[in-house]
Amino acid sequence: MKKHKEKKEKKKMSKSQSILIISIAIAFGLIALSAAIGNTPLLINMLFLSLLIIFVPFSVYKFIRLKRIRSYEREFPNFLRDLAENQRADLSLIQALHSAAKSDYGMLSKEIKKMSDQLSWNVPMDKVLRSFRERVADSKTIVRSLIIIDQANKSGGSVEATMESLSNNIESIKEAQQEKASLLNQQVMMMYAIFFIFLGITIALIKFLIPLLQAQTSSGSFGLQGFNPNPCSACVGTSNSACSGCYIFGSIATAFDIGSEGDAASYYKSLFLTMILIQGFFSGLIAGQIGSDSMAVGMKHSMIMLVSGFLIFIIVVKTGII
Repeated sequence: MKKHKEKKEKKKMSKSQSILIISIAIAFGLIALSAAIGNTPLLINMLFLSLLIIFVPFSVYKFIRLKRIRSYEREFPNFLRDLAENQRADLSLIQALHSAAKSDYGMLSKEIKKMSDQLSWNVPMDKVLRSFRERVADSKTIVRSLIIIDQANKSGGSVEATMESLSNNIESIKEAQQEKASLLNQQVMMMYAIFFIFLGITIALIKFLIPLLQAQTSSGSFGLQGFNPNPCSACVGTSNSACSGCYIFGSIATAFDIGSEGDAASYYKSLFLTMILIQGFFSGLIAGQIGSDSMAVGMKHSMIMLVSGFLIFIIVVKTGII
């Protein structure tokens, strides 16, 4: 029995992680193929594409799963209240659940119907509740409630009173969570504002500061005579390991066609583009953790910031604004 349970848990884990494993395999395949070709700009593009392949499907899956769990939690108090009302009408817990299975609880109805079918097949109530707990393991609220119901049913106490109390407590918790979410959404919007302000500052630096620095350096003003605005000029045409950073930024410039290798403006464009992508990724994770207490939701924000920041930067470069 114990081995069967462990096997079931492993199966569940593999199901939740299968998308991530497949995405990683595809991403590594693309990277290995581009590395075998030996084209550095192609490799940079494949690295960027691989990140999207790894994170987008997994985050979409987790986001959909989270939405489903939230839908379950919204309807679960109504389900408990109906069970309590059915039991007050002198129905047993099994009969009450069969009766509740005929009602509409949105996405939760499918799970309740499944429990009703299992009871029809003479599966014990404790196993039915345990199976339901495993299917909604991501919801601590429902899992804890089911454990309480199972214990109350086994002890022979007033199960309907327990369910009524649970439904009221769950609704109180959900109201508090919604109030918290409405307050934290302002912080999420602030993270977006910070990111786009950062994006604007980087574009302004490339537009005004870099040409100014180059002009003042060539004229010798402000004590900058002899200062080289391009830190990678000495690395052009060499294979020094100390120049690996310059090679990376040069490859990024070539890969996304934002300048030629060895040009000072291209170096700064590549540097700031990399900073924008890093800022967008981690800002999105923080926004998800703040707003929904979930890194999975944060991946959604990360993808929005990454893609929007990348597209805005490339469009600004291609249109000649910078």
